[in-house]
Amino acid sequence: MKTKFYLPQNFFSKLFLTELNPADDIEIISLPASLISKKVSEESNSIGLIPSLDLLTFKNLFISSRIGISFNALLSNAYVYYKEDQESFEELAIAGEVTSNEIIISKILFKEFYDLDIKHKLLTQESIFEEDNLILTGDKNFQEELFLNGLSFSEEVIELIDAPYINFVTASSSDAVLKSFVNNYENSFLSGHDEVLKNMNPGFPALSNDFIKVNIQHIVFDFEIQDIEGINKLLQMPYYYGITKELIDIKFL
Repeated sequence: MKTKFYLPQNFFSKLFLTELNPADDIEIISLPASLISKKVSEESNSIGLIPSLDLLTFKNLFISSRIGISFNALLSNAYVYYKEDQESFEELAIAGEVTSNEIIISKILFKEFYDLDIKHKLLTQESIFEEDNLILTGDKNFQEELFLNGLSFSEEVIELIDAPYINFVTASSSDAVLKSFVNNYENSFLSGHDEVLKNMNPGFPALSNDFIKVNIQHIVFDFEIQDIEGINKLLQMPYYYGITKELIDIKFL
């Protein structure tokens, strides 16, 4: 029986998968990131790259302390865009492949850095986002070179927690399934990203491709001590800001 591996629909997951080079006993399924945690929680023979703050809801999932997606500088899966000539604002639009990370972390970021209690507005028509203060998640940032006018969401989070931003963690409802997967694939990322990136065609404009190439060393798939520190700090933040009522016990493997 094949193990299902659920992946978000973004460039960084595709890069992760290419480096992973899974065997035939792994069935790859691409889904919107916000749907993966529920799938993994319901299917014991499955694994998923889930948004890290989904663990606030899916507390019983086991997560790998060795494999995931971590950003430690400018490169990001989400970017923040501001309207010009404004001193303050109360509403923040969100669009793209939105997850719990962007929703929860943005409330903390704007409270901490600007003392703003923001309200979210979900945009379904991204073509009108120029009229809003916006967090845009996913490949559209690179497909249309929008990132050039935005702030890296990852960089903002890194400044907030003083640690790498763990965007996605590898999770399963079965500790045995997760242990087996990690033992088989934890050495898949030792060669770095450069060679794999040369053979990928993400379909982005040249400027976006150049930006990713220059900054690709700032994305990590094989976690180290500082990445584990980043997960712990990130998941403590909602409690300290009154968003959740208790700290969660992270089930690291």
